[in-house]
Amino acid sequence: MGITLLVLAAAFGGLYAYTLWFVNQTEERYPPLGAFVEVEGTRLHYVDKGEGVPVVLVHGASGNMRDYANSILDDLARTHRVIAFDRPGHGWSERSGIDDIHDPAVQARLINAAVRKLGVGRHVLVGHSWGGAVAMAYALDYPDDLIGLVPMSGATHPWPGGVAWYHDLVHTPVVGGFFLRTLMVPVGQQLKGAGVVGNFAPDEAPEGFADAIGLDLLFRPTTFAANSQDVRNLKAALARQSERYGDVDVPTIIIHGGGDRSVSFKLHSVPLHEAIAGSELIRLRGTGHMPHYAAPEHVLDAIGRLARGEAPRSGITVVEKGAPLQVAAAD
Repeated sequence: MGITLLVLAAAFGGLYAYTLWFVNQTEERYPPLGAFVEVEGTRLHYVDKGEGVPVVLVHGASGNMRDYANSILDDLARTHRVIAFDRPGHGWSERSGIDDIHDPAVQARLINAAVRKLGVGRHVLVGHSWGGAVAMAYALDYPDDLIGLVPMSGATHPWPGGVAWYHDLVHTPVVGGFFLRTLMVPVGQQLKGAGVVGNFAPDEAPEGFADAIGLDLLFRPTTFAANSQDVRNLKAALARQSERYGDVDVPTIIIHGGGDRSVSFKLHSVPLHEAIAGSELIRLRGTGHMPHYAAPEHVLDAIGRLARGEAPRSGITVVEKGAPLQVAAAD
């Protein structure tokens, strides 16, 4: 029995040391890309690039602003001032002790304060996935700051069921901290490839995607804990927030892949479109959760139209793969 305990202690001690080494190596490999701004005692990391009508980008769960830096940011920056943030606790942004920092409305408040501090002015706001929840809270609370709104594959409504087992596990007293500091890194390394494939499906994931966006930053214990806290509390926040979507008074173009297996088109973007008067819903038929990779031209077009002050097109615009935009009924 004693020898067994010694072996286990040595094994978990080795895993703890490996986690410390992994965090150090990952942070050296993926340093901050931009600058920092402090609001409410929280340092937020952001990239600010280009000139023109401002566009603010908010990333989703399990990611960071490199997701945009690796996709549409440079194209946008040719004609716009683009500000992409790491959400609190993600990438290089701090996770401060602010109450309910996992709430999309609180994160929207921090990002809005940062945008104002940077002197951005009225802007188009783009929110992907979990960032779509932030974008909707932002539109509800700070509509006068917005020229337009683009929820992209947005998690905007409560859904049936729960969340993945590990999001609850890491917040279990004692066990969660142990898992984060010993097993999270090796487990994450084994699962991340399948996670990327599933997130893009039915589209193919770009080669080298995980490395390009610094996905390993997610597996730092503090970052993974923040991400899990965000995810496991989102459903309740959306149950409250979604009741107010009829009050949104911002030109809105909703973009969503019809084949999205992570955030359901029908459960989220269809009711969002129905709630927001005058909104446009672009359905990318056969596209998954990552339109800014699979169909960037349509994302850029939507942002550009709002930035130019064009009104959203009424109804639903269906985009066939490889075909130009065309108006059609939802199916």
